[in-house]
Amino acid sequence: MSEKSKLLWYLLGGLGLLFIITSLVITLVEYNRYQSRQFLFPAGSLVAGVSVGGLSEGDAVGKIETLYHQPLLLEIQEEQIYVDPQDLGFSLDASGLVADAVQELENSGFWDYLWQRTETVPVDIPLAADVDEDQILAYLDQEIIPRYLHQGIPMMAIPGTTNFQPGQPGESLDIQNAAADIHQALLSPEVQQVNLTVTEDVIPTVPEGMLEALLEDNISWSGFDDLVEVYIASMETGEVHHFAQRGGEEVPPDVAFTAASTIKIPIMTSVLRRNDEPTPEALVNLLERMIVFSENPPADTLMSTYINEVRGPLLVTEDMAALGFENTFLAGYFYLGAPLLDRFETPANQRTDVYLDPDIYSQTVSSEIGKLLTGIYRCAQDRGGLLTETFPGEITQSECQLMIDILSANKIGLLIEAGLPPDAITAHKHGWVQELDGLLHSMSDAAIVFTPGGDYVLNIFIYDTDRLDFDQGNRLIARLSQTVYNFYNVDDQAYWWFD
Repeated sequence: MSEKSKLLWYLLGGLGLLFIITSLVITLVEYNRYQSRQFLFPAGSLVAGVSVGGLSEGDAVGKIETLYHQPLLLEIQEEQIYVDPQDLGFSLDASGLVADAVQELENSGFWDYLWQRTETVPVDIPLAADVDEDQILAYLDQEIIPRYLHQGIPMMAIPGTTNFQPGQPGESLDIQNAAADIHQALLSPEVQQVNLTVTEDVIPTVPEGMLEALLEDNISWSGFDDLVEVYIASMETGEVHHFAQRGGEEVPPDVAFTAASTIKIPIMTSVLRRNDEPTPEALVNLLERMIVFSENPPADTLMSTYINEVRGPLLVTEDMAALGFENTFLAGYFYLGAPLLDRFETPANQRTDVYLDPDIYSQTVSSEIGKLLTGIYRCAQDRGGLLTETFPGEITQSECQLMIDILSANKIGLLIEAGLPPDAITAHKHGWVQELDGLLHSMSDAAIVFTPGGDYVLNIFIYDTDRLDFDQGNRLIARLSQTVYNFYNVDDQAYWWFD
């Protein structure tokens, strides 16, 4: 390259460098001028749903805080309550949101300014806020409900009786829906009022454990000081109450009892499972003799003829196991001298905390007989429940209704029946047996009770180590039965007349 060309090359390079330096200087000067100008949000800009067009950064922060922190008006039954959003768990970083909006504008705004583009695209920054749902619920529960609602009185037990004081209606607030409405209002700059809907004539929820407490009070009243176990299942709600106590102390329920004649409910179930309809009249007669008259020979005939001549009792046990009942079994026939076909160890009869030395031929626990009766009830009502699910196509709705009809014909005027008024129908099987020492130690009654206030299953098992006085046991079971009836029929209660 000639000297002249080199000189020209250096000259052009110097001019280029000078141009770059000049451009940088101009850019820095303009950027400083851009930074020092008064910042205003372009028209149409939104931050947290609030229009901030034409506002400075500070004014935008102030407007957002003003809108979101003004009191929220709660209206309830013509009463007006103004609440600070912070008391409802609302928090908002307005400065941070505005700073995000400014940053977004500055990322593109300088070049618009440099090239003298007059129309700047508006910014839209969505709301980001925190709302503590628990704080809203706490405010409603502590500040609104006690002050502005008329509180009803729940149904209460009357100690020393079988009766309950009916509840008195009051007002209630759907607290979850109210909290959701408040939450939504806190996040909206336009909504500043929430109407809280009140429901009238509401009976407060029954206190938890009240029924069990009154039953225990009646056990104490009776003077019975050994083992009592009670199982209750509402056919309307599915709610179950199940407890056991011994000598006034709570013990885990599902104690192994001698089943006595209550085992005849499983026998009836197994027989009808294996018999096709129409049910022969001879079979129905045997079932009635077994249940209504509590005779043992018909039970043996039913098992040997309609189930299996040798293994009838064991097949009844297998049916109960198929239903999930691991503590209910029949290990032999009823006739005197019948051989023991098998020996069963169950979770219940292996307990060491409570052991009643139950009969090795026949045992059950209250919850399993209760669930069996519930299955019979459901099957008779709508062909649903445990029996039809376990034995599909083998037990029909009409067969389940036949079982209820036979159980309902068992009218003895004692035990669960004795405590009930005439409008209650009891489908039940009672059981008691003289032990090897010649004394009565246990009694039981397992029933489906049909009442105006709702149907329920009730099983009561009692045991006395020394000797069970029949009259005392009968009075106790009748009194507990009446207590349960009154719980489900609080507007038409029965009253104790034995004494």
